[in-house]
Amino acid sequence: MLRALARPLLASWFVYGGVQSYLEPEARAARVAPTVEPALRELGLEEVKTVDLVKIHGAASVALASALALSRTPRSAALGLAGLAAATAALAHPFWKEEDETRRQEELDQFLKNVSLVGGVLVAATAGHSQRHIDRKKARKAKAKEKAAEAKEKEKAAKAAAKDAEKQARSKKRAA
Repeated sequence: MLRALARPLLASWFVYGGVQSYLEPEARAARVAPTVEPALRELGLEEVKTVDLVKIHGAASVALASALALSRTPRSAALGLAGLAAATAALAHPFWKEEDETRRQEELDQFLKNVSLVGGVLVAATAGHSQRHIDRKKARKAKAKEKAAEAKEKEKAAKAAAKDAEKQARSKKRAA
């Protein structure tokens, strides 16, 4: 029961942040540009715009957070969100570069919030499926096994009927 509530609550921050990144990428792109743009140049990707990367990051966050909230591939979604949150922490809040003590503290707070989110989604990645999901999966397996057994029985019956029909046909030939 708690997982059904916890995953959407955890995912809500990622959905909100992802939507904001997609709709208003300029401010976030300006924040990460000093770190991202030199890396893009070094990789020979000068034509890639930081704004586009921020939009992609936002869309990926929304998609993965939605998958986590709906418990669709929760482990994969949580691991993807952990990667995105770690990138956000490192690129968007480099507190170690700040000279002003007040600004450094603000960036440290934001950095730690993002690191906490990484921890939260890593816990979600290890939480596994709910008991209800496990029970449904077992029931589906049992039903599939039952159908396979029925199909096998029908196949045996059909083979036996074919053999009987063949025997009767041979008996009629001999009798004739």
